[in-house]
Amino acid sequence: MARLYNTFEFIGELNIPKNEDKFHDVKLSDSGWEGHRLNFAVQESKTNGVFVEMYGGFSKAKQNKVYSFSKGTESENGTKLEIPWEDRLRKETVDMVADFKKIVIDFTTDSKLKEEINSIRYDIRNLEYKESLSGEEHIKLMDLHTKLTEKAPDRHEFIHEYDAVVFFAENVGKYKDNKFRVTGNVEYQEHKGRFFRKFRPTTLEIVPSDTPSKLRATMDLFFTKDAIDDKDFDKEKKVYIEAYVLSYDSNAKKDMFFPQQVVINAGKIDFNNDMHVKRFNFLKNKFAVKGKGVFHLPWEVNVFRGADRVEFTEKDLTPAQREAIEFGLGKLDDYAPKGGVLGETTEENRLVKPLLKTFDNVNNFIDGAVESSYDVDDLAYVSESNLVSSKPLEDEKKEESKTPQLEDLDDLFA
Repeated sequence: MARLYNTFEFIGELNIPKNEDKFHDVKLSDSGWEGHRLNFAVQESKTNGVFVEMYGGFSKAKQNKVYSFSKGTESENGTKLEIPWEDRLRKETVDMVADFKKIVIDFTTDSKLKEEINSIRYDIRNLEYKESLSGEEHIKLMDLHTKLTEKAPDRHEFIHEYDAVVFFAENVGKYKDNKFRVTGNVEYQEHKGRFFRKFRPTTLEIVPSDTPSKLRATMDLFFTKDAIDDKDFDKEKKVYIEAYVLSYDSNAKKDMFFPQQVVINAGKIDFNNDMHVKRFNFLKNKFAVKGKGVFHLPWEVNVFRGADRVEFTEKDLTPAQREAIEFGLGKLDDYAPKGGVLGETTEENRLVKPLLKTFDNVNNFIDGAVESSYDVDDLAYVSESNLVSSKPLEDEKKEESKTPQLEDLDDLFA
């Protein structure tokens, strides 16, 4: 079974901590390691935002190298690279590294110029992919690289996280009022029996201000026939799914399963609306599997970390306001807060839709969930010394976050 990776796409305003140390934290260890960590939030709205983290470092006591991967061609796959530390920022070095191993920071604000830049990059990659180039094609490739340098002074590629962290920290202040698109990988860690999730950016780019905001992830969810928990549905209007995801574990140095609860949030469902009900059942039925095995299905997930707007009702009135309404001196709407009423702050991974498609030759989900090659026992996280119970995932940062207006039925469950 080929591994599918968990990724994210966040679009919104950046919320950068005013405290420089909270934004760009630098630590020097006794061993000579200098680590740089960036923490900031991407805000979908004023009431919903998620933190992302960038980290990179180097040793002041030992020789540093960059381990990466080269670009492939039509006849050869890419190969592992071991790059001297002092060469990591050279253009010719960066150009030979595969795109999926780079961190891209693009402060280009002109959308038409960005389209032109992407077109040039596409032409370059087509030529690079060829097994051999004619003299004319070689000259064209050189001209394209020159043109790209002229057209894209605000687009920067890095092959080591440290350089990306330092560059972004030093320059984002000039662009912090712009809307950003941040994409990358969803990673998981275990520490002392607790599980943590991190969103690691690989691309940060400015997008037009009218680009719809979103906090979405694509996650390959593993589950069993007993995954559904809807015992409190009548009260909460939520169906909980006890799922798992695969992620590389830096301690075990291999892929491990981590618990990841997801939710079908039916709070906006009108159960008198036949189409709403059908959509709800469509999502829920994707977990109705039979057998004792472990099944999996990729999903688009709305990463929610904030507060929903809730209906303002009579129970929210003060005694004086209730009396005023009783005596005909006002109406309920007169006392509703202008910005609406926010419910409790919650952190949920809300299922939006299953990805019913083929990803590769061995991952075909056109008919829904498929049985994996894993056993139920494989789902339990095992540390180097003992069995770790599947406690809920936790965020290392607990800060007030910020929910968007939902515009269509595709966002009904978000």
